[in-house]
Amino acid sequence: MPTPSTARSLEIPEHEGIKDTLESIVIALILAFVFRAFIVEAFVIPTGSMAPTLYGAHGTIVCQDCGVEFAYGVRDLADKRKVVPVSSGSRAVCPNCNHANTNLRISDERRNREKGDRILVLKWPFDIGGRSLGPARWDVIVFKDPADGATNFIKRLVGLPNEVLMIVDGDVYTVPTEKLSARTRKQLDGIRHEKYERRAKIRRDGRLSRVPRKVLDELDEKMTISRKTPEAQQVLWSRVYDHDYPPQKLDRNQPRWASARGNSSGWNASNRRVRFEDRGTRPDYIELAGKKIRAARAYNIHGGNVPVVSDLRVRFVLTPQSGQGTLRIRLEKLRRTFWATVRMNGLVTLTESTDEPGRSAPAMASKQLAPFAQGKSVEIGFENVDYRLALKVGGEEVVTSSDDRESPAYYGPDLKSLRRRPRNPPESPRIYGEDGTFELSHLVVERDVHYYHDHRENRQALAMKWAPQQGWASPDSPILLREHEYLMLGDNTAASKDSRLWDKVGPHMADRGEAFQLGTVPRDQLVGKAFFVYWPSGHRISWLPTIGTWNWPIIPDVGRMRWIR
Repeated sequence: MPTPSTARSLEIPEHEGIKDTLESIVIALILAFVFRAFIVEAFVIPTGSMAPTLYGAHGTIVCQDCGVEFAYGVRDLADKRKVVPVSSGSRAVCPNCNHANTNLRISDERRNREKGDRILVLKWPFDIGGRSLGPARWDVIVFKDPADGATNFIKRLVGLPNEVLMIVDGDVYTVPTEKLSARTRKQLDGIRHEKYERRAKIRRDGRLSRVPRKVLDELDEKMTISRKTPEAQQVLWSRVYDHDYPPQKLDRNQPRWASARGNSSGWNASNRRVRFEDRGTRPDYIELAGKKIRAARAYNIHGGNVPVVSDLRVRFVLTPQSGQGTLRIRLEKLRRTFWATVRMNGLVTLTESTDEPGRSAPAMASKQLAPFAQGKSVEIGFENVDYRLALKVGGEEVVTSSDDRESPAYYGPDLKSLRRRPRNPPESPRIYGEDGTFELSHLVVERDVHYYHDHRENRQALAMKWAPQQGWASPDSPILLREHEYLMLGDNTAASKDSRLWDKVGPHMADRGEAFQLGTVPRDQLVGKAFFVYWPSGHRISWLPTIGTWNWPIIPDVGRMRWIR
């Protein structure tokens, strides 16, 4: 036990204690600012340009017809940009059953909309740099708006330095500049220079020069499609129709799995569990009827001229009811017909054939699996995306197409003809059955993201009369990215004023002169990589008294917290 004199020596003078406390507070604030400036920073998503990956201010609704819950965009009242608001005449069209819902419980007029997602953004990897830590294609990136230098934008990075990029039929095509001839590089750089001169009003005559035909021919030959990473692709699938949520009214414009032979068909799709019993009719199939598969987003309550999409995925759970039988899934893209065949004896194949039901042509690829057990369920999925076919069994890819032109499994685009080919709507997905008996449950059709810009109806189209009508990186206006330049696109492509449509230059970029190119983001304007939604829109408490027109969503929706892919 200390003596009184010792105890007095342990006492801390009052002014020293206050000083230490203040120093601790200052140090904590400095560390917080350093952490925010260099490590991780939180942001709020204001708009729906990245929906449904990330939500801006929005409402949620349960479809009056099929019961699917989905989000639709509303205007953030703090956002001064011209955005079409939700009004009493607005309708939210269900992405599953096409029903135009009228019960919009949340709008910007009642001012009790749901706020945008709150996200965390990693900064330090970009500060360190390097091949492994720097920006990568398909990352979701926060960056400074080239139009003002103060607003933070968030988009998906699709274009990297030192490559040429263009968007054709909704897909991204690229080629490294080092693979192009010196003449082509020079001509593309000349057009980039002309773009600067017109932006700076050094040149005022006519429109931007067209890319020479010989340059386009070389690009057609050397460009390849830039496929999404598996993580990004999983996020970018959008529901077309989920048979677990069938429409109740079943109007003509609503989707349904319809049998080809009516009452004589062995298919019964009237219930959520689809059943097939062979009746000897050939061919016998069900088809997704009543729905044109387009690039529309339910988030956008105001539509436009929306293109069709042919990059699709069909998936379901198969339960064989007998030890024999054959199941075939048919997908079509630009008049090419592909088949995934699953036989109950375990043989699976991929085939391209116009024959119904695809038996005549030799297999592109095949594999012998263990026979499917009677009564044992297994997941089946067939996808045609980014010019790649894949059949999955039990969640694992078992057969795929190839990029090797010498392989019988080769499947790739002819870019030259693709840029000139009419966009004929593909036939709807079909599922064929033969011989045995089986059931399909959790039957879902999904589509890939399809990048497009409706220059006739989009109010955010390029204002410059000399610019290409379809925007930067369009099929006839490929963009050359220099060593410090990136290109960004929004997942909600129809409602995203992204790299394709930038037509304003802020003073901070104008001062750089020719070092800044419209449609690109310079390396030093990248803020960081978005990686986690830490606070999605919260739940409202119905019994909580409201203050004026406000009813705050104070309970976090833990189930929607997620990694950003």
